Amino acid sequence: MATNEYFDGNAELAAQLGCTKDSGELSRCPKGITYVFPPENGDNWFIDIHPKSGLFVSDAYFTLHQPVTRTYEIEQPGLFLCSFESGDVTIFERGKKARRMRQGIHLLVNQGKPFKVVFGNEKHIRYTGVWVFADFISKYLQDREWKESLTISDALTWPSHYYNTPELLLHFQQLRFAIRGGVTPLMYFESKVIAILSLILCAVQTPKHAEWFQKKERPKHVTYQNQQFIWKVKAELDKEILNPPPVKQLATIAGMGTTKLRILFKSCYGMSIADYVRQEKMNHALRLLWHDEMSIQNISSLLGYARPSKFTEAFKKIHGLTPRQVRQSFNL
Repeated sequence: MATNEYFDGNAELAAQLGCTKDSGELSRCPKGITYVFPPENGDNWFIDIHPKSGLFVSDAYFTLHQPVTRTYEIEQPGLFLCSFESGDVTIFERGKKARRMRQGIHLLVNQGKPFKVVFGNEKHIRYTGVWVFADFISKYLQDREWKESLTISDALTWPSHYYNTPELLLHFQQLRFAIRGGVTPLMYFESKVIAILSLILCAVQTPKHAEWFQKKERPKHVTYQNQQFIWKVKAELDKEILNPPPVKQLATIAGMGTTKLRILFKSCYGMSIADYVRQEKMNHALRLLWHDEMSIQNISSLLGYARPSKFTEAFKKIHGLTPRQVRQSFNL
């Protein structure tokens, strides 16, 4: 028996999860439908907005007490694009390896074949999704004076870096806030989905640029979650700047590999970890130079330099003056 996502969005899933519909003027989202979980689940919900035939946008925020398996049999061909933030969700498609969703943007191409999604209970589930069906795309393109080609079957050939990009992530974030805000005009949601599809089409039409971006720029992109971990790394460095932890230990704190840590740290602060440590050591040295009871050789040894000449060279590179010149400017 076919499932009815084309007409009803997440209604059948919400019913399976024991949700009740909360619509009308007092709803969390007057422009759409909010499905509220039972009180024992806490403040958990789905929000569906249906701006146009063949198009649904949704936002989900919930925790389950036990895993739930949902079997989808959607007759109408379409794409499900999902910006997945957290949780335990696995997709099973015939003839394909099971996909456990990770943070990022995911694509599912529906061509009428059944597939299953298992919603786990290990973590809080958060995602923003778009169901865009073939008839919505064809009707939109039909109404234009210019000609573009985009079909559901085209999506089967898209590598993930065509749609898992910082630009698309930004659009999904904007979509999420608009859904939760509940007052944005419906035309916004339609235009936002068109913008998402247009960015993917741009990657399709300019594959060399997409490949270059994936290789050169994508690794430098810092997500909000990455940034929080990089802040922890910087705090750890600042705590022991004269004897900083090794990069492997910092990578463990950040929960990522050493190469990725080095790339993202430089993206955040505009310098490598080694350069940051060197800069902060020299800033500390600048403060120590105020204490005339400490010789330049003492300061050099404290900072870990075997020879004062190496310390002087590093200090001048950062501050433009030698330690002796700085002392002279202090009249010390």
